[in-house]
Amino acid sequence: MPDKPLKPNEIATEVPLGADATLGFIGHVETPWKTLRDCPKRAPLDGPESTVVLAAPWDRALDGVEGFDFLELFLWFHRARRDLLVIDPAHGGGPRGVFALRAPVRPNPIAVTTVALVARHGNRLIVRGLEALDGTPLIDIKPGRCPNAP
Repeated sequence: MPDKPLKPNEIATEVPLGADATLGFIGHVETPWKTLRDCPKRAPLDGPESTVVLAAPWDRALDGVEGFDFLELFLWFHRARRDLLVIDPAHGGGPRGVFALRAPVRPNPIAVTTVALVARHGNRLIVRGLEALDGTPLIDIKPGRCPNAP
């Protein structure tokens, strides 16, 4: 379990998660954010550029991605706590269960975010709107649409 103490109104569990699912990381992201404190909660689509780096052989799966303006990235928030059940978010509203929040704190810290695709350079995608720590593992990519589209 994490060494970080609980904040008031937080509830944690000591029940270990099962290890019966296997995920393979297909790459990682390179962002300007090196610490959790620096990382934005919601990065604007016109924010700073970040890079999505695909490892071989998964870079071959990028063929045709240039035809999309937006991508959905599935990330593994490797630095997030996994034991909390209830947290009291900094933005207010009182304590809530983690499934009622978009917080990275969850039993399986899978994050889904929509980014704007700027360019592709081989196995590297230049994107905007990515809210993840530098080095965050990449699970999957899906073509997306503008988050404001109906």
